[in-house]
Amino acid sequence: MKVSVSVTTKLLTVVSAMMLTATIAIAAMLIAQSQISIEQQHKDFQSKNQRQLALMEELLTVRLLVWVETFSRWGKTETLSEDELAMALQESKDALSVSLQISDMWLFGPDGELLMGETGSMPSFVPNMESLTRDTMRPQDNLRCSGSCYRYLSAPIMIDGQRVAVLVLSSNFAELLAALSQFSSAYKIAVVESVENDNGIAFNIVSRLSETNANLLNSLLAKIPGYTTTRDMVESGALLRQDKRDLMISLLPMSTTGSTNYAILFVRDISERIASVEEYQNMVIGTAVSIFLLFTIILLILIQQYRRKLIQLSEQLPLLAEHRYHEFSLINGRHRLWKDKTFPDELDLLEETARNVAKRLEEQDSKLAASNAQLENMSMFDGLTGLPNRTMMTFQIEKQIAVATKNSGLAAVLFLDLDDFKKVNDSHGHDVGDQLLSAAAERIVRAVGDKHVVARFGGDEFVVLLDDAKDKSQVESVAQSLIDVFNRPIQIASMPFYISTSVGVAMTNQPDIKAVELLRHADIAMYEAKAQKGAAFRLYDASMNVKVMRKVELEREARVALRENQFSLALQPQIDIQTNKVEGFEALIRWRHPVKGVIAPGEFIPLLESTPFMMELDYWVMTRSLRILNELSTNGYPNVKMAINVSAAQFSDPTLPHFLSQQLSLYELAPEKVELELTETALVSDINSAIDVCKALQDMGCLVAIDDFGTGYSSLSYLKSLPVDYIKIDQSFICGMLDNADDKNIVQSTISLVRSLGRTVIAEGVETPEQLAQLGAFHCHQAQGYLISAPIPEVDLWKRLEEHVVNGCWQMSDTVKSSLTQHQFEF
Repeated sequence: MKVSVSVTTKLLTVVSAMMLTATIAIAAMLIAQSQISIEQQHKDFQSKNQRQLALMEELLTVRLLVWVETFSRWGKTETLSEDELAMALQESKDALSVSLQISDMWLFGPDGELLMGETGSMPSFVPNMESLTRDTMRPQDNLRCSGSCYRYLSAPIMIDGQRVAVLVLSSNFAELLAALSQFSSAYKIAVVESVENDNGIAFNIVSRLSETNANLLNSLLAKIPGYTTTRDMVESGALLRQDKRDLMISLLPMSTTGSTNYAILFVRDISERIASVEEYQNMVIGTAVSIFLLFTIILLILIQQYRRKLIQLSEQLPLLAEHRYHEFSLINGRHRLWKDKTFPDELDLLEETARNVAKRLEEQDSKLAASNAQLENMSMFDGLTGLPNRTMMTFQIEKQIAVATKNSGLAAVLFLDLDDFKKVNDSHGHDVGDQLLSAAAERIVRAVGDKHVVARFGGDEFVVLLDDAKDKSQVESVAQSLIDVFNRPIQIASMPFYISTSVGVAMTNQPDIKAVELLRHADIAMYEAKAQKGAAFRLYDASMNVKVMRKVELEREARVALRENQFSLALQPQIDIQTNKVEGFEALIRWRHPVKGVIAPGEFIPLLESTPFMMELDYWVMTRSLRILNELSTNGYPNVKMAINVSAAQFSDPTLPHFLSQQLSLYELAPEKVELELTETALVSDINSAIDVCKALQDMGCLVAIDDFGTGYSSLSYLKSLPVDYIKIDQSFICGMLDNADDKNIVQSTISLVRSLGRTVIAEGVETPEQLAQLGAFHCHQAQGYLISAPIPEVDLWKRLEEHVVNGCWQMSDTVKSSLTQHQFEF
């Protein structure tokens, strides 16, 4: 593959771009800083001139006022008349003109008449100043420019008779402007008037200037952009180029009392400053460019070395992929080792690593050839037992099917599964379990002989392939020998383990059948054997496959039924035999299929109980039962209980107590109104765990019952140890107790035993008055069955309760009552 842009070029480009960006940023910052220095110098200039102008104006005003005050006191003006005051001021006029640069003087009498001064030289605004001074008794000042600029000051003077005269003085502003020009070192200075028009703001020169200066300033003012405002001229000024000079034009506003806006126009020559800034900026740019070029050249020289090494290495590495290790070593041998170099870098280390990798790869290649055969062998055999594995067995079955069908024989497969092997792992650990599997594999091999193929299919499953099966009896004989070989216990670490095996057998003489299909048939038959409680074998037939398909179809339909509310509950009453009081109901599930009609529980529950869906259905029954119990409790039946059947899987579910607690809280039910019924098989399969779960449920306040008592592993020891509240005698004993003495004795002894343990006895399946009378004679506590009532659909529950329950007691029919009376059992 050809490299279009090398990594070193990319690195050089990226680093150069970063350096260029940093250089430009720093240069721009320094240039901006130099530009800011010009603006800062302008601000300092404006601030200094503002303070100086204010100081000069204040000094002039104070001097005039001090003179007026001094004249009033020394001249004792409060004793003078108007004429005497005018005469005194006339005598002082020449002195004022010399010392304070007074241009004109006007004196107004107490009545506002002009006592001194010429009317023709008096501006029109002076009478207004006089009137305002007289009204406020405070000095007033003003600035007016017309050809020349004059500052006007008015002050009140007290004369005889406590009357007030007003003196107005005018002073030429030219001397103050000259002083300010000298102080600021301005190139040119003038007073301007800002006038707003349609084109923006215009500046008119109102102070007296020479023709040359006036022409210069007017030309500068004409160059100021039209969008420039007075504020811009004050804060930033305007930089103009005139006669090869860099001139800064700025305004300094003056305080006036009229509507006219006056400002002092400063023209400063900052050519040297601008030249200095430009020189500094050029130096910054030149330095930045020099640094960037120097850095790029140095970086290019360094990176070029890396580029050369990378290209060499890229040309050498493909030799390793082609297993040309000797050629690779020859080329690399021409370069010095990285440890021998003065300043080794990462690429030197990479070259050394490549040499080491080449050496290791060469060694590995030599070992790989020897290992391939071993790996192929391991991929076909089980690592624990040494037997062929699933892959090897599938291959052997395909071969055997072809050979057997060609020779008109049978291809027979036996699928073995060790019964309850999981308990060994759970109780003794996987190490012991592995030893047990190895020992079991040896027994299977000995049982079938070396002629046949034995494989471990996974976990505790084994498969036997018969080599020369002739007929069905031969296959059955081998299957039975496999079962018999486990009659003796297996000793593991001096501990005996009694295990059995379930065997499924599948045979074929069809050449088109696949190994996978034959194995599936044997697997199905093995599960049929397990259904016989293990230690058995079954031969596969087509009905087994139909059963499996039926199970899959039924589970799918059941899931749809749960979503579409096809399931419902039927409730069978449980009554007190002595008082006929309704003690509670047992919740029984019903399924009404929209096409198949009613599907009996005995048809779908056995098929679903080994599927994951059964747990979901169990919790649905529990939730639905508790909702109905809530309706009963809030509608006149607060003391009845609800009996709910719990499957073995649900009973062993660790979330059961938490779920039950949530539902009790949701429906606001007392725990003692809930009775959980478990079969003997579910309880004794793991007695210690069963005791713990029963205690947990009782600690919550719930009741626990043993259902179908007598049909499983009935024993006094577990009945005594299990923390249960109710014992339900199976209906098979109730049905036969009137005709069979053994059943009668079992029922009577069971009732007596349970009563002695302080538990409550419930008889199931009571169908005749004679049975109920006999149970009453045996002092059985409660009963349920078709004699009392068939299971009531939940939609008909309230109707049946209204018909049969009076004051909380179940009402028997007259026929039943008559029959019970004949048997001396009153209700």
